[in-house]
Amino acid sequence: MEEDKSLVYKDEALRLAQCAAALGEVPVGAVIVRLSDGQIIGRGYNTCEKGRSPLLHAEMSAIKEACAFLGGWRLEGTAMYVTLEPCTMCAGAVLNARIDSVFYGTPDTGVRGAAHLLKNARCYEDERCAEVLKTFFGNRRIKMDRIKLVKAETDDQLKRTAALADEIWHEYFPSLLGSAQTDYMVNRFCTFEAEKENIRNEGYIYYIIKKGGEDIGYTAVKPDGERLFLSKLYLKAEHRGKGYSRQAVDMHREYARKNGLVSVWLTVNKGNFVAIRAYEGIGFKRTGSGVTDIGSGFVMDDHFYEIKA
Repeated sequence: MEEDKSLVYKDEALRLAQCAAALGEVPVGAVIVRLSDGQIIGRGYNTCEKGRSPLLHAEMSAIKEACAFLGGWRLEGTAMYVTLEPCTMCAGAVLNARIDSVFYGTPDTGVRGAAHLLKNARCYEDERCAEVLKTFFGNRRIKMDRIKLVKAETDDQLKRTAALADEIWHEYFPSLLGSAQTDYMVNRFCTFEAEKENIRNEGYIYYIIKKGGEDIGYTAVKPDGERLFLSKLYLKAEHRGKGYSRQAVDMHREYARKNGLVSVWLTVNKGNFVAIRAYEGIGFKRTGSGVTDIGSGFVMDDHFYEIKA
């Protein structure tokens, strides 16, 4: 087949893959060409999500359209151009339909590629086909890696934030504050009863930080004049260092903007160098320092940080 014609088919398959991507489908496109005259007689792209069926691969849709065009299920004298190496299901359909040859733009590097089942299959190695897949899955990973802030309003939700506080504080703070002060601060500031009082008397808003269906931390804020006070932002150990704190801060900044507040501010222990680096990396600027007596011989020796909403 003429080289310039094959470029047309490859470009059309890629266009169809991009149509799939625009719909949130895995971006794979396929065309079937009649060899006698070079006419495209079948087109398809993935619609598994839209159609709620694992059968709706690009190759399967292209085969169905080509069969309708020719009025039969045998597709001798045709070739398929597809952007990704066919899976086992699609390879089987290609064989059953008697398609002469298959040309695919990029190999499937996972475990599903099945071009080895086809006698006349060849990869034409189009970097565009690999890139559209890479971009799609990269964006999906980013989306899947987003956290959610779920407002803790019911007693059950507040008990869950209290349980998170107890777990996280006792894992992280004894080495920084000592066990006695950690116990004292958890019992005074982080229990279910303390949360209820903070909401009722101080106007605090508590949120559970969720990733997927898992509670991975909690956060609490309250309006403070023209600013939003970020009182608490704590994550379980295995979820730190993944950008979730930045996401939570961005959500609080958005809340502040929507409510006419100019900035978000917080306090952080002077010896908490990990948190200090994290907050400064997000963009917080140090505005001062202070020591607060919290009773029973304990103090909070903190720096103050602020960021524009």
